[in-house]
Amino acid sequence: MLKGGKVGLRARHEDDIPILRTELYDDPVTSSRSAGRPWRPITPGFRDSQLVVDDTVEGTVPFSVVELDGGTLVGTATLWGIDSHHRSAHIGLGLLPSCRGKGYGTDVVAVLCHYGFVVRGLQRLQIETLADNVAMLRSAERNGFVREGVLRSSNWVMGRFLDQVLLGLLVHEWKPTSESS
Repeated sequence: MLKGGKVGLRARHEDDIPILRTELYDDPVTSSRSAGRPWRPITPGFRDSQLVVDDTVEGTVPFSVVELDGGTLVGTATLWGIDSHHRSAHIGLGLLPSCRGKGYGTDVVAVLCHYGFVVRGLQRLQIETLADNVAMLRSAERNGFVREGVLRSSNWVMGRFLDQVLLGLLVHEWKPTSESS
């Protein structure tokens, strides 16, 4: 398990899936804001590719996020779009609604930076998020990410277009925290 100050990133367990499905993907608004595609109901027992890990897929590394104190599941984290030639990847995360506002997002981003830069040897990490996702913007910027651009009206979310903010961090700009390992 990779550890931060408050959370750990570990492999996805089978018993994580029903919780993540209910908390993150059964809600049309939450799912539409994070998935980048229209929400649709999922039949119980369906092996949804968003949640079920396929270890043969090379370009994506999904984690379950747990509290270090007690091991309670608090969300998901992903390093995706891994490009080994250009040594870059994208960061994504989703916290359960009851776990937001506790500083977990900032810690998750820090641990994913450690994983990307130290474990994977990447040169660049990137985050794309909706312009009104203040929590994600704050978590990224607290970890040194720089706003590189805005894709105006690029995301269709629940009946309206929203701007998307692009943030980037290069390995030489990264300041690792002593808590991430």
